Amino acid sequence: MSLAFRLFSVGYTFSFTAFALFVLAVGILGRKIRWGYLAMFWGCSFAVQGLVLGVQLLLYVMGINPEIISYSIYDLFCYTVTAIILGGLLCRAYRLPFLHTLTAAVLSTFIILTAGSVITDAVQTYSPLFDRQHFLVFIHFYVPYTVLFGLACLAALILRKSEFYRYFSAMFRSRARAVLTLLVSYALMCTLPVIGLISPDAAPDAGYAMFFFALIVAGLFLMQFTAMYVAGQDRIKAQEETILQQQAHMALLEELQQEIRAFRHDVTNLFSGLTLQAQEGDLAGIQEFMKKTSSYFDEKLGSEIAQMDGLNNVGMYPLRSLLTTKLAKMRQENVRAVLEVLHPVREEQSMDVNDLLRCVGILLDNAVEAAAGQDGLVRIVLLQEEKELYLAIANNYDAAPNLSALTRKGYTTKGKGHGTGLSSYRKIVSRYKGCATRTYLKDDMFVQELHIPAV
Repeated sequence: MSLAFRLFSVGYTFSFTAFALFVLAVGILGRKIRWGYLAMFWGCSFAVQGLVLGVQLLLYVMGINPEIISYSIYDLFCYTVTAIILGGLLCRAYRLPFLHTLTAAVLSTFIILTAGSVITDAVQTYSPLFDRQHFLVFIHFYVPYTVLFGLACLAALILRKSEFYRYFSAMFRSRARAVLTLLVSYALMCTLPVIGLISPDAAPDAGYAMFFFALIVAGLFLMQFTAMYVAGQDRIKAQEETILQQQAHMALLEELQQEIRAFRHDVTNLFSGLTLQAQEGDLAGIQEFMKKTSSYFDEKLGSEIAQMDGLNNVGMYPLRSLLTTKLAKMRQENVRAVLEVLHPVREEQSMDVNDLLRCVGILLDNAVEAAAGQDGLVRIVLLQEEKELYLAIANNYDAAPNLSALTRKGYTTKGKGHGTGLSSYRKIVSRYKGCATRTYLKDDMFVQELHIPAV
């Protein structure tokens, strides 16, 4: 066989392995393929494989048997480095946490490279011998890696259609769960190289293949079951929070109803005096009465009715519930709240609902805590435009905050144990392309803006 054919065959197996790894990892994350990042990973994968081959060739030229280092060590190195590179590229491409993308990359590496190794060994063991070397290479390498790529595409399609990524994402809402998931996935990925170290002379027979395919199925089933259980627990917790938010909403409605009853009683008394003024023809007194009544109405009911109108304009129910809860909390703490929702807020947004709720919750909690004492004021503005959702939360203050210090990680004026909220807020926003934030002081108010591009 010519050198060109040999190099092409090696490049073919490397390329289809890289394509399969990327496609399956993207399927686990439930995203669409970004071809630019696929090309970058293809180049990086070639570099890693070339580095390993270069080390083996260097050892051979130096007169050292390359097999002095077990091939399982080479595999373990390739698996680990490839997964790290893939995880980093996916993190950058889809603005997801690195632990999330790294675990997806490790799982993809475990499935593809284990399956590829088993399929190749099985084909080389059980396929008939041929006199023509080119046809032998075609059977032993081209067919297995082409089949592997096809299986990866099929698996990615099934994972995306079944929305596996929703359950998988639930494993990363807690850092402890995320680290445990990564460690379990890495242990699965290392199974094949470790068995190769322990038993280097193991023959790749049918039992060998059955074991590894059963391991892949069992690993994926365990991951799916655990992810579904965790997602179910999170759903129960979210339902409990929703019930609490609904109770807060009902409490707000009851309070408004009581205010209306009190206002009705007061207006009845006021109109008794107005009747006497009308009989006496006191137009100036009537005008003064109407002026006072209007201001009295705004003071007693205007803000509550405006809040209810604003809440009704929020089409995203989880966000509406969160705002209701926070407004109720402000009333309990005697912080005056002003809510303005100028246009109906759409239910679908480009930012994930959970991330949006976390961002709004962090900003509102900080605003309530920083609002100036007994005269605390928090203004909330939501403006749904065609190209973006604009959110602004402002609060008054006793002492002006240091805007430059706010960008430092862990900065807080609340003492030890605080200061993680804004850091988490910035990390969430940085994951979404097109999202922008702005912080400034205006008219004795500390203002934080968030711009979320439309879907």
